[in-house]
Amino acid sequence: MNLPLLLYETLATIQMKNFIFILIGFLCLNTNAQLINDESYLDLEFLKFKTDLLHCVIQKDKEKLKNFLADRVFESKDTCGYPGCTKDEFIKYYFDESSEESWKDMLTVLRFGFSRIEDENSNNIIPHDKIIFQGPSYLKKIDTDNEIIVLGENVNIREKPSLKGTIIRQSSFEKFSCDCNIITMKKSTYQTIDGINWLEIKLKSGQIGYISADLTSYSVIKEMTIAKINGKWKIISFFNPPGC
Repeated sequence: MNLPLLLYETLATIQMKNFIFILIGFLCLNTNAQLINDESYLDLEFLKFKTDLLHCVIQKDKEKLKNFLADRVFESKDTCGYPGCTKDEFIKYYFDESSEESWKDMLTVLRFGFSRIEDENSNNIIPHDKIIFQGPSYLKKIDTDNEIIVLGENVNIREKPSLKGTIIRQSSFEKFSCDCNIITMKKSTYQTIDGINWLEIKLKSGQIGYISADLTSYSVIKEMTIAKINGKWKIISFFNPPGC
């Protein structure tokens, strides 16, 4: 028996097994991480646009914000009618003196990045290139009527909708099933107890759990679409999706 050769083969087998375990662990981690995948890097001009817009939002500069808007912006309050708000109307209705919530909503969208997609809508408010960026980036990864994503690390999932409820486990940037459509949801789906808005979710095991809605995608009520118009990136929509 060739002991050196046998020892070498044994070590090689152990190393291969360890590599496989590490690879599986990485893939499992990567599956969750890929739910939020900012694709802004795919277009350098868009990346610069997003960076400049982020600075504008942090500074809460209404005048500068106009430079990032298309001539018409689709919004969900239906205050302007078709074909959307002019720049001045949009600023007036969303970014007036009491506009803290709108700045917060826009910052949240920027925080979770954008997906690059092909716009298949032929009835656009104004003509633009087919390739657009839509945020938050996880929108194309979930069915918002039936799924949510945890937007935080080590978020508690409890057995009951209460701070006294037993912690089932913790979750970080993970997807769960829920009856999230505001029109069809049950009474137990969304409850306010102990000053916290609790969302009922279903774990992969089938077990029911409760999580703070403010720490999930359910609390992100705005979507933003940015398209290239005459060679320049512009915000063409900032709205609440249907059902919110």
